[in-house]
Amino acid sequence: MLKSKFLRSRVARRIFALFVACALGPMAVLTGLSFLQVSDQLQTQNRRELEQGAKSVGQAVYERLTILDSELQVISLRIRQGDPMPPLIDGSHFQAVTLRKDQSNQAVAIKAAATITAAERTHLLSGKPVIHLDSCSMNKGTTCVVIMKMIDPHDLASGMIMGEVNSSYLWSADRLPAYINLSVINSKNGILYNSDPGKISAAMMPVQHDPSGFFQWRGQGKVYDAAYRDLFLRAGFLADTWTIILSQDHQNAFAPIQRFRNTFLLVTLLAIWIVVLSSLIQIRRTMVPLEKLSAGMARIVEQNFAGRVEIASGDEFQDLAASFNSMSGRLGKQFQTLRAINDIDQAILSSLNRDSVVHTALSRMENLLPCDCFAIAIFRPAASQSASVQMTIRELHSDSQKTYTDRTAGANDLQQLQQDRSMQIMLGCDSTPEYLLPLRDLGMTSVFAFPVLLDNRVFAALLCGHSKSAPMTLEDTQHARQVADQLAVAFSNVQLVEALEQLHWGTITALARAIDAKSTWTAGHSERVTQLALKIGNAMGLSSREIQTMHLGGLLHDIGKIGTAPGILDKPGKLDPEEMRLMRDHVRIGVRILEPIAAFTDALPIVAQHHEWFNGGGYPAGLAGEEITLPARIFAVADCYDAMVSDRPYRKGLPQTQVVNMLKEKSGIQFDPKVIEVFMRLFEKDEIIHVSEDEARLVGQSL
Repeated sequence: MLKSKFLRSRVARRIFALFVACALGPMAVLTGLSFLQVSDQLQTQNRRELEQGAKSVGQAVYERLTILDSELQVISLRIRQGDPMPPLIDGSHFQAVTLRKDQSNQAVAIKAAATITAAERTHLLSGKPVIHLDSCSMNKGTTCVVIMKMIDPHDLASGMIMGEVNSSYLWSADRLPAYINLSVINSKNGILYNSDPGKISAAMMPVQHDPSGFFQWRGQGKVYDAAYRDLFLRAGFLADTWTIILSQDHQNAFAPIQRFRNTFLLVTLLAIWIVVLSSLIQIRRTMVPLEKLSAGMARIVEQNFAGRVEIASGDEFQDLAASFNSMSGRLGKQFQTLRAINDIDQAILSSLNRDSVVHTALSRMENLLPCDCFAIAIFRPAASQSASVQMTIRELHSDSQKTYTDRTAGANDLQQLQQDRSMQIMLGCDSTPEYLLPLRDLGMTSVFAFPVLLDNRVFAALLCGHSKSAPMTLEDTQHARQVADQLAVAFSNVQLVEALEQLHWGTITALARAIDAKSTWTAGHSERVTQLALKIGNAMGLSSREIQTMHLGGLLHDIGKIGTAPGILDKPGKLDPEEMRLMRDHVRIGVRILEPIAAFTDALPIVAQHHEWFNGGGYPAGLAGEEITLPARIFAVADCYDAMVSDRPYRKGLPQTQVVNMLKEKSGIQFDPKVIEVFMRLFEKDEIIHVSEDEARLVGQSL
């Protein structure tokens, strides 16, 4: 029962068939493991044979050295008996035999015959041979073994016999298999013998090694197995240890199974081909639908929800594709909604005034809700609990927005919005609230209203109009409520920003008036100068940011007069040099007062430079031309004009026409000609008017 239920799925049956086909894999693994095990055993056997061969060769070399010693002993006996030095014959174990002694028959002759150490002399006098390594007499440039022995250890005058060993006899490398290489090195890593020169060097031996062992080395692009055996000659021949090394090509060790390996590879490749071929057929039937589903998922990741996945496999993949298409459609709608809500949130929360919030929200609502038009109504409390309404409407698929300000909302309308978070209002001929008449005139038959509450009071309402009466879905209603809540946050932020801005400018204006109030003659001066400078700045095309900086700097341009004595400010006569210095010091004092406040940084040049002259004759720094900032050059004209037309303790205010002519005469000297040109143009248009303190205050608030 379990089996039939499991195999009822076509996909399951295909995967099961693929699993059975892949059972060839374990067989291949088992065969491979067997091959590796045989290879490992063959490697072990080869190592043992090499190690045993190195041991045998070492023993044979030592035996031959012993035989050579015996032969020298025989020659020494014959020489002692008076026989002449026997001649060497072909096939002799020595290449050459030499008798060494001096005519004085002194012991020193032994040392002269061959360079030997004291230890070697002691060893020779004990009757034992000594091995020396020297250049071969027959083959120059190669190392030969020389055996030295005293003819008569008890008679130093008898001399010493030296035999150069025949290397072919000593090493007998021809007795080894052709694939075996014999190398002999001494303790100083010098090569004594190498049956195949170039295959091994002494540097390939381990630096620290046991008397016998096994190692691998690489040469001529091949890997060689090598076994070594140390041959100790210190006791018998007073020579350093020789190391016998037998090596062979690593591939030769596997020669017996080479044919098996080739056959194994062919069988393995055939099995793999069969498995791959059958697997590809099954995998194709499985992967093609999966690839289509994967491509559909990639489109979703790329926010493309319109694509469809078409699969006609007749199995579960076809059902999965249908479910995927349904899911894609719903995700597309939800994603579009979330993106629209997010765009609205970011846009309205980043706006800093009401009109911007309203415009931004309405421009994005059509991407969120299926309505024919959208509007935002802002309620301003009026008499009798009613409210005046400013309503901005945006029709669907239209970039234009129209604002109505002549509408009124009654107390019942506001109470109804206060009680319901969302409500549908039918726009009939007689029952339509007055403030919704513009929507009815656009052909809307019903409106869904979502109140925007601030301090638990209806501040505004989000309106969604329909030309045909149709209910909003629960999901659409939730989205509209979310936008209304975000509008409440945005309007609250706008109110806070407006309150802070009013507090900011109120504080600055109060400070300016406090400065001007220090002298009855300068009352309203800062606000009048600021008003005139802003007119000139606007006429010269300054940016809104520069205008705002000028507004701030103008109100505070004389703040340094806080530190000027009233007696100097109100002196009816001409100031003496010291009093003039103190009066001019108000610029430095003003800069010092405002410097710690980061918000006044851009306005500091106005405070510091409004008494500089265009030709460099002003104070405090003697700046000239464009070294003086443009706002400061503008304020220099405005400040001088207001001071000259206003009454001062030492004179009456001058007529405007006379002052204008005086300013014109100072063009290029005290004032910037470009600023004077704009000033004259404004004067000719009657826009330069000297206003009272109260009038200047009202103008400053409007700016």
